[in-house]
Amino acid sequence: MGCTPSTIQTPETQTSKDIDSSLKSYELENMLDFKILLLGAGESGKSTVVKQLKTLHKVQMDDLEIANYAINIHKNTLQCMQIILEGAESLDIPIHGEVAKQRAENVRAMILDGDQKKLPLSIADDIDYLWHDQDIQLVWGRRSEYWFLDATPYYFEHVHRFVEDDYVPTEEDCIMTRVRTTGISTTEFDEGQIHYRIVDVGGQRTERKKWIHCFDDVKALLFVVNLAGYDQVMFEDPTQNRMKESLDLFGQICNNPVFQETPIFLLLNKKDIFEQSIQTTDLRKCFSAYEGGGDVNLALKYIEDQYKARINDHNRTMHICHIAARFKKDVKYAWEEINAVLLDENKKTISYASKQQKKTKK
Repeated sequence: MGCTPSTIQTPETQTSKDIDSSLKSYELENMLDFKILLLGAGESGKSTVVKQLKTLHKVQMDDLEIANYAINIHKNTLQCMQIILEGAESLDIPIHGEVAKQRAENVRAMILDGDQKKLPLSIADDIDYLWHDQDIQLVWGRRSEYWFLDATPYYFEHVHRFVEDDYVPTEEDCIMTRVRTTGISTTEFDEGQIHYRIVDVGGQRTERKKWIHCFDDVKALLFVVNLAGYDQVMFEDPTQNRMKESLDLFGQICNNPVFQETPIFLLLNKKDIFEQSIQTTDLRKCFSAYEGGGDVNLALKYIEDQYKARINDHNRTMHICHIAARFKKDVKYAWEEINAVLLDENKKTISYASKQQKKTKK
């Protein structure tokens, strides 16, 4: 008895079935692939958030990464003291004493480049001496008038440990190291059945033109804000307040039609620095209408309202987390909230994809 045409198995039909099966599998995997776009102005702490997510999800650093952190923490430490010395000149604050002057000259002349990737002990001594100098402390007290790195005190307090012969960066050192993000970097990890891709792009103005390439198929926007930026100026433009720049950028991003249906998570970062700053520098320095004084909760609520006001659709939900990204627990709690919201908002898709995958495996 001959076979009917519908039951004839040819190499072509088998290949077609294999292709259909592969496409189905790819489509299901795509449903469980969550792309998260991490945005924010320069110095907001985006890269610190990424570093904490890596440690939380056991994404291991290789030897080259660790070596690069060691190189950069030396550069950060030197740069920070050189910035303060530049600040002394621009603010007309003289450095008194021959010893302090000589040590300042040593630091100014030091260059970490090429074969010289590590601070000599003598320069570490100079930096430590200058950090405890009265004139340098006067310059540091006026740091809102020039650009600086938030981790400056951390670098100076640990400078002698950094120059030890057997120095290897600790987890905290890596978190505190400033490596300017250029281009686009992606961090990937699995959580349950979801594969997360955290896409981090440089926050400086010159980097933002690259953002448009990341806008497709985004499951959530994580916008990071430097809370302490209300009393700080930008690296690219010393006349522009960091928080006002961040607000303008937030408005541009969240009102982009591409993200009309995309969940927004606002990560108000560096709350530890903010809580200290608000006691000595009024929020009115940035927002003249603010009347809450040094009350941290009132100040945070006011800042939240400024960001909410930048969203054209006032019915749109925005999830807000207060964090100090340098502390792992803060990022852990924030991520748990983000993950829970995304699982809830995508539960139908996740359920369907999971059921289909089980059927495919059978």
